[in-house]
Amino acid sequence: MIYMAKVIPGNLKVSNDCIADLAGYAALECYGVVGMAVTDQEEGVTRLLPTTRLSRGVDVSAEDGHLVVDLHVVVEQGVNMSAITSNLISSVKFLLGRIAELEDVDVRVHIEGMRTSR
Repeated sequence: MIYMAKVIPGNLKVSNDCIADLAGYAALECYGVVGMAVTDQEEGVTRLLPTTRLSRGVDVSAEDGHLVVDLHVVVEQGVNMSAITSNLISSVKFLLGRIAELEDVDVRVHIEGMRTSR
């Protein structure tokens, strides 16, 4: 037996931190993505973030009435960057639309580094 949730009128508000976490988890599920990254501006070094700190590799902002999600990722060496970028954008948009009901989202992918296979 399938139970359907009843629609309740009102507005849904989702924090930027929650959006960043959702986007980070969606990104990690994409083929070729090693993890999220953050760049130390003073040292100029990019660090791979542990999975518990995903939101540090995601910037969420609003520009011209649109939600903008900037993903900073490290990818596996030798993968097609165009395919990874396309996959990341569609995965993040799908998850944010499905869970947070956000439809008008611009996703930007910043490949901060590459990691070789072990």
